[in-house]
Amino acid sequence: MLQTRVAMFKEQNWLQKLQDIEFVIINNWIQNIRNRLGNAAASGNGQFIRVSAVNGYYPWGNALLEDFEFSTRFLLQAKATHYASEIVVYQEALAQVRPFIRQRARWTQGGLDCLVGYWPKILLSKAIGTKAKMEMTFYLLLPFISLATGLANLLVLVFVSWFIQLYWPIVVSLLFINSCFNFYILSIYEHETRRLGIIKKLFFMTIMLGYNYLFYFAIVLACYKKIRRQTKWVKTTHVGVGEKA
Repeated sequence: MLQTRVAMFKEQNWLQKLQDIEFVIINNWIQNIRNRLGNAAASGNGQFIRVSAVNGYYPWGNALLEDFEFSTRFLLQAKATHYASEIVVYQEALAQVRPFIRQRARWTQGGLDCLVGYWPKILLSKAIGTKAKMEMTFYLLLPFISLATGLANLLVLVFVSWFIQLYWPIVVSLLFINSCFNFYILSIYEHETRRLGIIKKLFFMTIMLGYNYLFYFAIVLACYKKIRRQTKWVKTTHVGVGEKA
C-alpha cells in the first residue's frame, strides 16, 4: 500500500487554511516517522494498493476509520506499507466548525473501533516491529490521553485564574513556548508552500491555539457515541466539488 501526501485546496477561510497546515506539515511528520518504523498508515485520500494484495481478500472491516483499519490489516499480514511525501493529492477542506467537529469525531470514534478490534492483535503480532507497536499504541490511546490532558489543562486554568497574581509568569511562559512551536510549524509551511506573509503567520500562530481545542470537543463527542454504541453518521458534504467523504 502506498499513501501519498495530502493537502487542501479552496482554502478560503482560517479553518480551511489550518487544515492544510495540519495535513501538509504535521501529518507529513507523523507519516515520515511511521515510514522509518515500517508502519506507514493509510490516511485520507491518495492511496494506491497492489491488486495482488487484495485479490480474493476484502481488506475493509466495520471501523469508522476505514483507512487506518485496512492498512493495519495489511501490516498484520506482513504486507508492506509506504508513505510518499513527494507525491501530493488534494482534497477539499471543511469551511465550518460544526461539520469539522463531526468529521473529526467520526475519525476518533473509528480510532476507538480499531483500539477494541486490533490493539491486542498488534501487540501480539510478529510481523510488526516493537517501535511500530509503540507508535500504533500511542495513536490508538491518543483519545484517552487527550481527554486526560484536556481535563488537566482546564483544572490548571481555573486554578491559575484564581491565583493569577502568583502564576501569571508561568502562563506567559507556556503561551510563549507554544507560540514559538506554532511559529516554527508555520515557517516550514511557508517555506514549502510560499503562501504566507509575516502578518498571516502571526495571525495563524494565535488561532492555532484555539484550533487544537476543537479536537477536544470532537474526542468528547466520539467517546459519547462510542459508549452509546451509536455507529451511524452522516458523511461530510463538500459543496465545492459535489462529493462526500
